[in-house]
Amino acid sequence: MENTTSPLLLSLSCFLALFAVITKPSFAVAAQDVADTDDEPLRWFTNYYVLQHIWGPTGGGLSLGIHNNNSCPLYVTKEISEIERGLPVRFSPVFSKLPFVTPSADLTIQTTAITICIESLVWKLVKESSGLWFVGTNVVKSPGIDGITSTFKIEKSDEPWGYNLVFCPRLDVPNLCKGLGTHK
Repeated sequence: MENTTSPLLLSLSCFLALFAVITKPSFAVAAQDVADTDDEPLRWFTNYYVLQHIWGPTGGGLSLGIHNNNSCPLYVTKEISEIERGLPVRFSPVFSKLPFVTPSADLTIQTTAITICIESLVWKLVKESSGLWFVGTNVVKSPGIDGITSTFKIEKSDEPWGYNLVFCPRLDVPNLCKGLGTHK
């Protein structure tokens, strides 16, 4: 059976993403808020699909998949088909008390789906024996190493539309922030 997904890799190439909302509450988006594809502000703890900002043969939304023939933990993957939205995710604030997601806010990302793995689906950075870093799951929310490796940000893209997902550990070392990309 052919693998239909590729793991999400921490790299310098940016994964440009827009967010399609599942539920559509009507709020005016402020210039400082992250907006979904309907130009509505992203709300914390709400389900969204993460999609590429350019629709086409480069693939669909983000999902979960297995890696190296192991069933668990799962890895964040990108659907091969552009018609596949992937699985919904939920953004949770690390510190923010604002109702909407703002660019550069520290956040955690959790896939909100039922899977075969009995584990947390909160994303974290995982280093493989190959030396490559992947985005995987199974984070126990704690202030320790999992708290450092599970902190992400949504940054405004240099393009006129869209956003970048960025891994950015909760440390005062700005050069540790890296955009997420794909690896085949």
